Amino acid sequence: MKGTVTMSSHDYNRYRVSVSGGELSVGVWEPVAYGPGRVPTVCVIHGITSNHLFFAGLASALPGVRIIGPDLRGRADSRLLGPPFGMSAHAADVLTAIDAFSEPGPVTLVGHAMGGFVAMTLAGMGAGADPDAEVADRFRGPVLIDGGLPLPVPQTGADEGTEAPDDLNDRDLDTDDLIAAVLGPAADRLSMSFGSVEEYLAFFAAHPAFVDGLDTVATESFVYDLAAKDDHSFQPSTSIEAMQADAADMYTGAVYQNALARVMSSRRRQAEVTFLVAERDLVASEPGLYPPELVATYQQRWEEMAVVEVPGTNHFDILLAEPGIDACADAVTARLGATDEGGLE
Repeated sequence: MKGTVTMSSHDYNRYRVSVSGGELSVGVWEPVAYGPGRVPTVCVIHGITSNHLFFAGLASALPGVRIIGPDLRGRADSRLLGPPFGMSAHAADVLTAIDAFSEPGPVTLVGHAMGGFVAMTLAGMGAGADPDAEVADRFRGPVLIDGGLPLPVPQTGADEGTEAPDDLNDRDLDTDDLIAAVLGPAADRLSMSFGSVEEYLAFFAAHPAFVDGLDTVATESFVYDLAAKDDHSFQPSTSIEAMQADAADMYTGAVYQNALARVMSSRRRQAEVTFLVAERDLVASEPGLYPPELVATYQQRWEEMAVVEVPGTNHFDILLAEPGIDACADAVTARLGATDEGGLE
């Protein structure tokens, strides 16, 4: 355990749990006050170059709820955990964290960006041939925050634009080109060194996605992300190897694709999925990571899935700005369920 932070709504602690290859760091927000019975529990799963502290604002908006937030292997306080990477490995790690810190009963899965792909993989694991089997009821959701559904494939040749995300397993995709096209400066940052924490924060302050400034949640998440080097400089903690492997797996990974099919082939389980969409992308440009025409296609394909468009947000501040946090908190609360008395289950 690495210390305790008390918020008005939660006590926060960090722990380590044993997983394949070492130890996974897990943050847990335990509610200060909650009603009788089982404490409703949410597991939040972060993006490809992020960490669990990016969800601190959402945690504050969920009083009475336990929030489990692992740092995925190859990132932040789990940066020393090496391969295997990919959605299947991350899902297995997240399941270990859930088993360690949740009570018996369903856990609501919430994933931002790549974390949505991990959440969908976990939601579909173990369902087998029958997606309505009892084992599938272990999780609620997932709530997907600007991620978790197939991404459009960037055209990296002479023609600009995107391609429909169908039959990707039949294509030979260049991982470096995908990373450059989708992640852009987020990927470049991983190979950079910074002389101080202040220099790192200045990098983000100049980023187009944070033109309104860095709030406390963003600042603490970015500082937590830094890893000290032997020459007393700092570098972002995310392993480039992890990012490369995970980016490729998001597009072509068979385990994720099979999990998506299992969840979405059941109308009941499809109806538990909520997809929140940011208006702008990683550099605050329009369209967002999921262009409107792709979102419309998904709405037609999966009619039971709830789609929530969050105007005025980009890929990052959908978890930082008030409109985004409110929309995410509403979606999570709806998936937690309500008792006849009006409280959370």
